[in-house]
Amino acid sequence: MRLRLYSFFILSLFCATLSSAQETYTFTHLNTDDGLASNDVRTLYQDAKGFIWIGSANGLQRFDGTKFIVFSMGNKKGSDPLPISLLEYIVPGKNGTLWLYFPELREVGIFDPAKFSYKKVAIKPPTPFPGRINARLWNDSKGNIYLSIQPIGILKFDEKENAFTASTPFRIPKNWGFGIASAEDKKNGLLWLSCSDNGLAAYDEKTGETYTRLYNPKKLALLNNWRVQEGLSNIYIDRQQRYWLYNWPVWGGGGQVLHCLDSTGSRYLHDTTGLTLNNGKYREYRNMIDLPQSGIWVFGLNTLFSYNRKSNRYNYYKNDPLSSIDIHYEIAHQVIEDREGGVWVATNEGIYFTSPGKDGNGVQNMIFSEAKKSREFTDIIELSNGDYWLTNWGEGVLTMDKYFRPKKYNIFKNFPSNWNIAQRLGTNLTWCMHEEKATRDVWIGSNGGLITRFNPATNKTQFYNPPEFQNATVRYITEDKKGRIWFCTQRGRVIRFENNKFTLIKDFGAAVIPKIFFDKDEWIWVGVQGTGLFALEAENGRIIQQYVKGNADNSLFNAMGSDIDQLNDSIIAYGAGALNLVNKKTGKVRIIDYAQGLPSNSVQRLRIDRVGYLWIVTNNGLCRYNPFNDNITPYNKRDGVVLGEKTVAADYLCSEGFVMFAGSNTLMFFQPEVFASNQQPPDVSITDFKLNNEFLPIDSLTAQPELLVNHDQNSFSIYFSSLSYVNRDKLIYYYKMDGIDDQWIRADRQKLVNFSLLPPGHYTFQVYCENIDGVRSKNITSFSIYIRPPFWRRWWFISLVVLAFGGLLYFIHRLRINRILAVENLRNRVARDLHDDMGSTLSTINILSTMAKSKLNTDNVRASEYLGKISDNSQRMMEAMDDIVWSIKPMNDSMQKITARMREIATSVLEAKDIDLQFRTDESIEEVKLDMEARRDFFLLFKEAINNIAKYSRATEASVHLTVHHKRLLMIIKDNGIGFDIDKADGNGLGNMYKRAASLKGRMQIQSKPGEGTQITLNIPVQ
Repeated sequence: MRLRLYSFFILSLFCATLSSAQETYTFTHLNTDDGLASNDVRTLYQDAKGFIWIGSANGLQRFDGTKFIVFSMGNKKGSDPLPISLLEYIVPGKNGTLWLYFPELREVGIFDPAKFSYKKVAIKPPTPFPGRINARLWNDSKGNIYLSIQPIGILKFDEKENAFTASTPFRIPKNWGFGIASAEDKKNGLLWLSCSDNGLAAYDEKTGETYTRLYNPKKLALLNNWRVQEGLSNIYIDRQQRYWLYNWPVWGGGGQVLHCLDSTGSRYLHDTTGLTLNNGKYREYRNMIDLPQSGIWVFGLNTLFSYNRKSNRYNYYKNDPLSSIDIHYEIAHQVIEDREGGVWVATNEGIYFTSPGKDGNGVQNMIFSEAKKSREFTDIIELSNGDYWLTNWGEGVLTMDKYFRPKKYNIFKNFPSNWNIAQRLGTNLTWCMHEEKATRDVWIGSNGGLITRFNPATNKTQFYNPPEFQNATVRYITEDKKGRIWFCTQRGRVIRFENNKFTLIKDFGAAVIPKIFFDKDEWIWVGVQGTGLFALEAENGRIIQQYVKGNADNSLFNAMGSDIDQLNDSIIAYGAGALNLVNKKTGKVRIIDYAQGLPSNSVQRLRIDRVGYLWIVTNNGLCRYNPFNDNITPYNKRDGVVLGEKTVAADYLCSEGFVMFAGSNTLMFFQPEVFASNQQPPDVSITDFKLNNEFLPIDSLTAQPELLVNHDQNSFSIYFSSLSYVNRDKLIYYYKMDGIDDQWIRADRQKLVNFSLLPPGHYTFQVYCENIDGVRSKNITSFSIYIRPPFWRRWWFISLVVLAFGGLLYFIHRLRINRILAVENLRNRVARDLHDDMGSTLSTINILSTMAKSKLNTDNVRASEYLGKISDNSQRMMEAMDDIVWSIKPMNDSMQKITARMREIATSVLEAKDIDLQFRTDESIEEVKLDMEARRDFFLLFKEAINNIAKYSRATEASVHLTVHHKRLLMIIKDNGIGFDIDKADGNGLGNMYKRAASLKGRMQIQSKPGEGTQITLNIPVQ
């Protein structure tokens, strides 16, 4: 620990600013460029999940370590509009809700993060608001919410009225006035209240009384202390039960006074060392907080102090916008500590974050003053005697002892007599150094091919300007296992010094060689800018391997390399833009670039530590490559690394294990062990779910066993984070979507995954993280999603379709069966009709023919009579056959065919009896459709009626009228014959007609009287 313990010696002599020596903190700045809605941040709060809630001049925001979310309810149903206005206070409420106070609107409301809803709360003061008020929203240890309004008083939230009312038990003397400051003494059950210029009041929970300097039965020391009564602006009780009070004395004038008293309030303490700093600026102490891990912070106007437990004093953070260590602010409004011990400061210039646990533990950030001279460090070495030397281009070498105290050596003296002034001055333009193992001589390379060889023990100096260097700058010096000294130059030459002789080993032409490196096999690796990386045989300079930029497996990221180191027996690390890992055994190159976590594709320095980690300096800062798990971890201000991107010129690993980097006016060194992370990282949280470009309330979603979305909502984004702000750049996330991914996928830096056009189904998103040392979070976080298929792919619809299809098949089958049955019935009916009509007729004809045959020779008259009957029966049989054939022909289905047949039959039958026929059909009957059975019954009923007219009516006129009325077919058959008595009619013909009407699902009505003719009306339903 020698470097850390004694670094203050060099700092006091050479450094203008050194954060770790002062044991102050280094801050990370978050502003509008990072996503803040406004740089004027007034209030901060961390909820139970770990989210940081921010109140600024533009309302409410939430930060998850990666992104800021702006909340605005707009016209959301069931919610009041969430103002985009100055948000002064955020106070936690019940069930994770947040109480918000907007001073410019004089509005208080409750925000529910689980529902993304906001509800206003009414304020009912006992007196009207004056033109100007000062208010503070706060809660006590019992969860009561208060609104202190100066000069009105203290209002308490009344759940029954859902409003702030003057229902508090505090009894303040009349006309005393009210301030907004208060402090709860949980130990003694007292609530201290400021009463403007009248001093303090203390409410006793046990007795319900309010004590003042006018009524102090318990003799509370603070109430008797007149010095703290006047102009009281704030009161605070820290974790040690000390009382802190700020006031502006009315009598005697002067500035603000800070009082610190013991737990009794009677004895003044001298615990304010450093708080009375006078830096020439107007300052106001406005508040303070005692944080569990980082202690007391005091803040206000041009005021920000933190308490240093080691030095027992307060460190001041000055407002310096140009400093890389100090911060830029005018007002520090609030300070909070997150669950990991990180400190957040809300200022008028944004948010500043620091991690106290990471500072002052081995990271030294040195910035050297440029007031007298600039220091361009180009190389660092530690000598065998413990001294530290830095080549300082233009100033020679900065030499220090093992305690980092300046140690003078007269190096550049006794120049060769033949050297001119340019050569002598050129030795101060130093670039590199190396201590020779055998002799302990220090070799120093400079511009112009000049070499200085100095022995610290003997104080002797030798100078060289060998012709092999061609007056080119010496860029690097090293030594092989045989004790030979090697050099490389600005003009592409590799030179060896052996037996007091310089020998050119390899000439790469006019190219810069920034470094040469011997690996464990004594291959000499040469980085030639503009060409590539070469491995040479040390004895003769023969090229063993070479790597250039191209498209093959041995291609480099670029050809402008700057540093070389060795990871293991096989892998050479080469910094050429990105990190190029050269496998000397396979001849292949693996590139690790920005996409794999490198801060930028601008690697400048490489240095392996004693454990085997590779430390890398890029133009975007410091990072570490872990070859054991292939992870890149960046380090920045949150880790105490302030000068990472500035120390790009030199690197070194000292005997104590410190890794050192240097650059222009800067030096940084640290113990790698301070960055070790064996602590298990917190579980990953699903921070946001974005559907159709709209953020949904994640608390409500994760409370469900499974998120249900429709099939057209199958594109969404899932955001996640461990909500670890200290290690937010040092955790690696792996995710997998069950149902799509078979393997874990490493997440990118944005900590979000987009899913597009997922097919319907059940999915489970899983995510976990691990730290830089491979320690995984305890649990895998899961989030289940069910994308419902469209209705035509759901089981009920498919079942319905299957049932419908089955029903259709059954219907078709039934149609086929019905057709078969209809044909069968037709056949049976035709057979029955043929049997009934023709069979009986043929039997009659057969009988009559037999009888006629028997009478033919004996009774010609009788035989002739029989033959006439045979003729009549044959005629009826032919007509019946004709009717059967006509009824089964499909071409006769239309009503036109039916009426034509009816007209033909009626005319032929009635004309033979000299009966005039009127046959009338309306056009409406043309659309009527009758099936075969109905057609036959309809026709035969008509035919029976016509035959009855011809046989029995003795009519001279007959009429037939067919029409359709209200989807019923009407047939009216009328004659002017002799009529008959319906009650006495008992013929089979009428009975058959009634049966046929019934089979047609209709009604038949017969109207007739003797001597008045007959009318038959048939009424049947039709389509």
